[in-house]
Amino acid sequence: MESDEAYGDGIANRFHLKSAASIATHLRPGAFFAATHMLCGDEGLGKTLPIPARSAYIVCILFQPLVHELWLAGKPVPVGPLPSGTISVVNLEQEPTGFYGGRLDSLQIYFPKESLTAMADDGDTRVVHDVAIPNGTIDPVAYQLSLLMRPALKHPEQANLLFLSGLMEAFYAHLSWRYGNLCDKTVRFKGGLSPRDLARAKELIDQNLSGDVSLAFLGKECGMSPNHFARAFRQSTGIPPHRWLLLRRVEFAKIMLERGEMTASEIASATGFADQSHLIRVFSQIVGATPKVWKAGQKR
Repeated sequence: MESDEAYGDGIANRFHLKSAASIATHLRPGAFFAATHMLCGDEGLGKTLPIPARSAYIVCILFQPLVHELWLAGKPVPVGPLPSGTISVVNLEQEPTGFYGGRLDSLQIYFPKESLTAMADDGDTRVVHDVAIPNGTIDPVAYQLSLLMRPALKHPEQANLLFLSGLMEAFYAHLSWRYGNLCDKTVRFKGGLSPRDLARAKELIDQNLSGDVSLAFLGKECGMSPNHFARAFRQSTGIPPHRWLLLRRVEFAKIMLERGEMTASEIASATGFADQSHLIRVFSQIVGATPKVWKAGQKR
């Protein structure tokens, strides 16, 4: 993944860390988001290096309580002790600097301001001009979405684009509706996918079992925005697109297991799993048995 001084290993270096788990994705043209897990022990980090000024934001969600100091444009900003679940935002045009004297465990979501405009260009999303979050805000929704991102950060090879784009779309939607300085551009959701669009979406997912397909692409193929598509797909099928992808992977894996022509490792690769252990874990969660046990049961 490309590194930048505001996310990934780039910002880790600004915090005097060698590296940091990170994922990044373009939700649609012009809309870039990156998530970085910032983690250090009780020894702390000291004073961070300033992040070069740019037209972008970092939204931070705490996994553990935090005591730190903050400077914006060289001036100290009062911040009290913050509990886990706290969400905050920093405008990178202010070249923020912090001092961390103890443990830090947080998720940082980075996005350029131009991404806010790009997210609304499809006509189905409200236009956000600015993001303002009161100091000390606890946000259970953002916290839960952040927890869902942690496995993807830990095992990026297992995180398919459809899942990541779904999480980021949900995070953006929540952020914009709760904290965005919005215009009056509103939209209404009118129902599920047409039979034709549903069939097309299912076909595209089957053709991309690796998950290397985004909500933006699926929505475009169906003539709607990513958010509209995700809601319509769920209304039509009862589950979100990334869950449908996992179910289809498992169904194809079952067919290949029954044929007995491929090894478990080959099946994992053919059905879009990162490796054999990834196949076993997801298969077991969905079916309730490992592929080996399930196959043995089919022979009885």
